[in-house]
Amino acid sequence: MRQQLFDNNFMILDEFIPRDDALKLAEIFKADCERADLPGDQQAPNSYSIYNYRQALELLCNSTNRVSEIVDEPVLPTYTYARVYKEGSVLEKHKDRPSCEVSLTLHLNGDKPWPIWIKNKEGKNVCAELNPGDALLYLGCIATHWRDEFYGTWYAQMFMHYVRSNGPAAGVYFDK
Repeated sequence: MRQQLFDNNFMILDEFIPRDDALKLAEIFKADCERADLPGDQQAPNSYSIYNYRQALELLCNSTNRVSEIVDEPVLPTYTYARVYKEGSVLEKHKDRPSCEVSLTLHLNGDKPWPIWIKNKEGKNVCAELNPGDALLYLGCIATHWRDEFYGTWYAQMFMHYVRSNGPAAGVYFDK
């Protein structure tokens, strides 16, 4: 699998977590966001956003060995970021900071499909649509990625970020 990731800048992981777990987590996360009225951020202002949401941290830590196996080398967790996007949300084209060397975006649920776009190694824009529980594993510092305008009312997802323990960004484990 490592070769596919490094040849394409990304790979889709079907059923990274069970669909029912994703749906349940989406409802809990969405309710927590609404209750706390979490603000968006500069990258996606029309959203609820949170750094290191507890359930996302649990997934990050529990998935470290699995991601290491996929990448075929040890990875260390850095941080999580989770969002519930709202109608009209856009995720601008960007590359990530060093603590996102190996990133995973996990789709939890939403009322409409919403593709994520990523540039592959040849510079072509590739569209990925994920089902609840599916994830896109990608090289966040290398591959430009984005989402066009969202036309639904809500879309919940979690980012989980890692660095290769022997890679150039190893020193930023735990988001140092």
